[in-house]
Amino acid sequence: MIEAGFMFVSLIAALWYGQGDAQSIFLSVLITLSTGALLRFAIRPQKIDIDRRLGILIVASIWLIMTLFGTLPYLIGGYSKDFTTAALETMSGFTTTGASNLDDIEALPKGILLWRSLTHWIGGVGIVVIVISFIPSIGGGAMALFSAESAGPSKTKISPHIGTTGKIICGVYFVLTAICCIVYILCGMDFFDAINHAFSTLASGGYSTKNSSAAAFSPLLQYMMILFMIPAGTNFILIYYCIKGQFSHLRKSEEFKVYLLTILIAALIIFAWILPQSPSVEYAFRSALFHTVSFISSTGFVLDDYSLWPLPAVLILVFLMFCGSMSGSTSGGLKLVRMILLFKNARRIIKRGVHSSAYLPLKMDGKIVQDNVMNNVMVIFLMFIITLIVTMFALVLSGFGMEEAFSSAITCVSNIGPTLGEYGGFGSFANAPVASKWILFVSMYLGRLEIATVLVLFSPSFWRK
Repeated sequence: MIEAGFMFVSLIAALWYGQGDAQSIFLSVLITLSTGALLRFAIRPQKIDIDRRLGILIVASIWLIMTLFGTLPYLIGGYSKDFTTAALETMSGFTTTGASNLDDIEALPKGILLWRSLTHWIGGVGIVVIVISFIPSIGGGAMALFSAESAGPSKTKISPHIGTTGKIICGVYFVLTAICCIVYILCGMDFFDAINHAFSTLASGGYSTKNSSAAAFSPLLQYMMILFMIPAGTNFILIYYCIKGQFSHLRKSEEFKVYLLTILIAALIIFAWILPQSPSVEYAFRSALFHTVSFISSTGFVLDDYSLWPLPAVLILVFLMFCGSMSGSTSGGLKLVRMILLFKNARRIIKRGVHSSAYLPLKMDGKIVQDNVMNNVMVIFLMFIITLIVTMFALVLSGFGMEEAFSSAITCVSNIGPTLGEYGGFGSFANAPVASKWILFVSMYLGRLEIATVLVLFSPSFWRK
C-alpha cells in the first residue's frame, strides 16, 4: 500500500504532463493498492513477535515483492521490451545501483521517469526504515527489521525508540532532498529535472532524465551535484547532529575524516592523470572531482567518458567503487568503516608478532571495538570478495568479456552503476544477454542487503526452531 502511494505521485505527474502513460500507471496503482488492501484487511490480524530471524526473512522478502510490483508501470505501458528488462530496471532503482538497461531514457514519458527516480528515493533511505517510521503496529520487532536492512557493522540509534530514529533519518533525508531540488532549480534546472535529480542525488542512485547524465547540464549544476553527493555519502545521523549544532560528533568521526581525505587524494591523482588530455585545467579539475565523489558515494552520475581515461585514473575509480563511503549513508560498497577496521586489525596483528604479550585493543572514534564486531567485518569482507568472484565468473560464462564482467560485478554488488568496457561511459546494459541481466539482478539484491541477510536464508539452521 505504501508502494502504491508512491506510484500515485508518479500518476499525478503523468496526468499533468499528458504524455500517454497515465493509464498504465493508474492500473499499476490499482493492482498494487488492491493487493496490499486485500492482504491488510481480508486476513485476520495476528500478533507476531518479530525476532532476528523473522526480521531477516521479512527484509529479504520485501525487497523482492516491492521490485515485482514496481515493474508494473514499465510492463503495462510497454516501456520495457520484456519482464527481465523491467525487473532489472526496478531492482537497479530500489537498490540505488542506477545501472539502466533501457535503450533511450529521454524517450520515456515523464510519469514513468518520475516513478523510476522514486524507486531510487525509496530505496535510498531503505524500504523498511520507511515502514518502521510510520507504522506503529510493528512494535518491538522494529529493531530486528532495522538491523537486518541497515548497512554497516553497527546500528546506531538516536533515540531509545527505533521508530523515532527512523523518523529522524527520514526527516533529514527529506529536508536534504528538498534543499537539493531548490538549489538545482535556482541554478537553472527545470522543476521536473530538478526533482528527479534530487531524488537520485540524495539516494546515491544515479538515474538521470538525460541519456548523457550530468553532462547534459551546466558546469554550475555539476558543481552543485558534487556539493550534494558528498552528504549523500555521509552518515545521516552525523548530519542530524550537525543540524542540532553538535559538531563534536563530526570532529570525532574517523570515518568522516577518511571519507574527505579519500575524496581529496583521489581527485588530485585523477586530475594529474587526465589533465594532459583535457580541454582545460578547470574541466580536468571538475571532471576529476565529480567522478571521484560520484563513485565513492556510489551515486554513479557521469560527466565524461571515464573509460577513455589513462588506466591509473580508471583503477582509482574501481577502488572507490569497491570501498564506498560512510556507514549509515545511502551509499553502497564495502563501507569505509570496514576498510578502516580491517587496516587497524592488520596493523594490530603485525604488532602482536613483535609484542606477543602486549594488550592492543582495537579502537574506533576513541571507543574499543568488540571482537564480535571485528568478526562481523571480516566475514562481510570475505563474503563480499567471494560474491564478486562468483558474479564475475557467472557473467563471463553468460557472454560478458573479462573487463565488462570484472567491472560489472563490482558495480552491481557495490550498487554503484557505472561500469567499464562495452557497457561503460554513457552506455547501459540494454544489449546485455538475458542470462547476464538476471545475474546482475541477483548481485544488486545481494549487495543492497549486504549479502549475509540473503545468504543466511540458505542455511538449514536458519529454518530450525
